[in-house]
Amino acid sequence: MKRIDRQSISLKRLIAVFVILFILVFLLPVLASAAVKNKLLEFDRSCTFDGIEFGLDAIMVRNLQMPGIGISAGKAFVLIGGSIFRPVPLQVVLQGVVVQVGSSNSSPGSVAERSDLPVISIVDGFIPLYSTEFSVTRLDGTDMGHAAGDWGEVFINRSHHSISVAFIDCSSIPGIEEAIPPMASGHSISGNCSGVLDPEPRISGQITELDGELASASFAYRLQEGRPFASFRMDFSQVADPAMAFMDSLSSGAVMAAVPAGSLSVSLSGNDTIFFASDLQFDSLSIWSVAVAPDTFFLDAVLSCRGFVVPESTLLVIDTGTVCANELELDFNLAFSWGERRKLTLVLSGNAISGEAITASIPQELLGNLRGLSLGGELSLFAELVLDWDYPDSSDIEIDVDPSRLTVGYSLIAFASTGIYTGADCLMRDSWGNRARIGLDTLTNPDFIFFDSLPSSFEPLLRCAEDASFRRHNGFSEYHIRNSIRANIAQGRFVRGGSTITMQLAKNLFLGREKTLSRKLQEVFLTWRLERWLSKNRILEIYANIVELGPGVFGFNSAAMYYF
Repeated sequence: MKRIDRQSISLKRLIAVFVILFILVFLLPVLASAAVKNKLLEFDRSCTFDGIEFGLDAIMVRNLQMPGIGISAGKAFVLIGGSIFRPVPLQVVLQGVVVQVGSSNSSPGSVAERSDLPVISIVDGFIPLYSTEFSVTRLDGTDMGHAAGDWGEVFINRSHHSISVAFIDCSSIPGIEEAIPPMASGHSISGNCSGVLDPEPRISGQITELDGELASASFAYRLQEGRPFASFRMDFSQVADPAMAFMDSLSSGAVMAAVPAGSLSVSLSGNDTIFFASDLQFDSLSIWSVAVAPDTFFLDAVLSCRGFVVPESTLLVIDTGTVCANELELDFNLAFSWGERRKLTLVLSGNAISGEAITASIPQELLGNLRGLSLGGELSLFAELVLDWDYPDSSDIEIDVDPSRLTVGYSLIAFASTGIYTGADCLMRDSWGNRARIGLDTLTNPDFIFFDSLPSSFEPLLRCAEDASFRRHNGFSEYHIRNSIRANIAQGRFVRGGSTITMQLAKNLFLGREKTLSRKLQEVFLTWRLERWLSKNRILEIYANIVELGPGVFGFNSAAMYYF
């Protein structure tokens, strides 16, 4: 089974939140009924009414009597604002109203004297909904409603306890446009839904268009004992163009192309949590990014995950997830908060990952000098990353990799028992564009300094400056990586790397100076190989003879002659 990259997590959340909001906008009066009742009782504990009916962005209260403040009306339309999960009654529009201001029956807190009462408008057959025109016509016992504006158009038919709604090119929620996430702005949907409202709402429907293109998605909603339940399911291939456009917007200059497929399911239970499940597939995904590799590369990717979003708490959690690129499959879970506390926790794991799967899954364009690499055996991986933007010192990383059973079948860069590849010399390049070919033993380089000839203070000073745990690690230092993460998070940009002496040696011996993800991938492999073939003394010996220490100056011997 093939799996997808992490960026589609954000895409999934976009589609889920966008569609759920549109589903609920037509059901907002249903969710807001309790808020309306509480608001009316707040202004007059003695108020009574015959019943409540639901409409678009408004709740109709029949035969409203508020003797405590001297108001009675045959119908009262309460307009709703606020958020989906915290609806707020904004305005009361009355039909057939009688206002008894200053009468003997009115209390001292009458309409004319209380500034905290909702605005009351007296209308006849017309309800002003913000800038939206909304009218209701009664025909043969059926209420036919129509609302239209620059946000879209809605038709509502209601007969007794049933209702049907058609929405066309809807791009926002009238009056509370801020409820739509900025990343969802500019999109529109069309579709229909139908169901019953009494005794408790049960509605289902279809989304048929997204941004004018054919789409296929189904949703359902019900209210049970005052608790809302909603579900949504869509075929991801129906939104291929906007999905790729959204991924491009997140890619920081990368160019991507693919045909997305798979499914997305979303459900809402209660008033604050959205649950989701996705199996999203990108076949023949092509990516070009100067930050990743100099060439375009291709892969097949799929993401399967289950989790939930709590918009009010700005929290996203993926309980179980599997991501796969070609044949490489890893399990993960994630927690991300983006509100008052900006924090990400990611756990990645894989047991018995075969070497064949690794080499079959890494595009050749990412291998550079390692093209044609063949691995056998297997390795296991566990990594936990914590990024805390508000408290950078709390950022952390834990990495546990066991490559002891991993073998190399073929590598263009071959290691002999001495740890020196064929030719026993290397071509060095410095930051000023100078080059020098340096022999790595006295046979090819008479100025070569053996480890035993280095001053006794050399290693302690080098380790103090570059890699204090050099003798204790296997080429990779969590301490270095952790400190670089904290420094980069604190500065908001890349200011510090996490390379060890062995990693620097691997880069200097075999790789170029480009700063790309693919070069770092090659560096990791070569560091593992160096640590496997060379002793710590030999690593320090080679490093001391080739390290760049000035323009055209390589090695400590050359540096001593150049500076002193």
